[in-house]
Amino acid sequence: MTLDIEQKKGDSDRLDGRVIVYALIDIDPSDLASMKHPIASMIHNGLLVAQGNFKEQSSLKDFLKSEMGVSLEEGLGEGLAELLERMDGIESALDPQKLKERLENMGEMEEFIPTPAKIVPFHSEEEILRQEGDIFFIGVFKNIGNAVLGVNALPILYQARFREQEHQKVRNEIEMLISQIERNETITPTVMTSGVNVEEKLLKEFIPNLLYSRKEPQTFQPVEKLFRNFMNGYPYRDDVEAIIDLVKSQDELTSTDYKLLELYAKKIAAVRKEDFNGADILNKEIQQLRGK
Repeated sequence: MTLDIEQKKGDSDRLDGRVIVYALIDIDPSDLASMKHPIASMIHNGLLVAQGNFKEQSSLKDFLKSEMGVSLEEGLGEGLAELLERMDGIESALDPQKLKERLENMGEMEEFIPTPAKIVPFHSEEEILRQEGDIFFIGVFKNIGNAVLGVNALPILYQARFREQEHQKVRNEIEMLISQIERNETITPTVMTSGVNVEEKLLKEFIPNLLYSRKEPQTFQPVEKLFRNFMNGYPYRDDVEAIIDLVKSQDELTSTDYKLLELYAKKIAAVRKEDFNGADILNKEIQQLRGK
């Protein structure tokens, strides 16, 4: 254990991306009941629990959309107004225009802004341990403020380690692919069959592989070939070319470019599932980001 942190569930070498961090609050129940702060209502049987999902939420925007239903991508003005409304009058203490400008410019710093965890009520340790993902116990606290710091701080370190592991996993796949190419081994192409999770395959394999190999033509070409092979039969070839063009277009991709790659992957998955309403919504987001 480090800093009295104990991993109760999961493997630290293979982080799941979903995490629960909990603390035990050693405080008299009557003192807790007399507290007016909202955090007191989230403590049950002395347990304060934070939960994060960094497998599905990779940015603050993802968190706001998933947990609060606020989209900052489409109709920023409306999304901002709704966000402020949900923050219980905080607009009186902020300059909404300045906040809007900061959110609009957030893309430049998105990689450096941690995705939040949320405080979730649980009634027992047994209930906590039944949840999926990695679970950490950070000890006993007599001060609620210190416990809040703890359950919110560990998810930040956790997501850094999780993202680093995901990054290394992709690098290992690239190195294995290059090694196969150098040894002239046959690479079995993957096709878009009914049993394949198309969105996951694109976001966690093909697009990262394209990005990591794009500066070396001798490695990019076979990776591109595998990607095109996977997309064989997909009806909207412009989406395939758009992904290739985005990857190859410039030395450094912007946050908008990364968002477009994500949207294209989601659209392709929606088309594959014949969710044409969803595909149409995603296509409108794509056109909006591309300024068309």
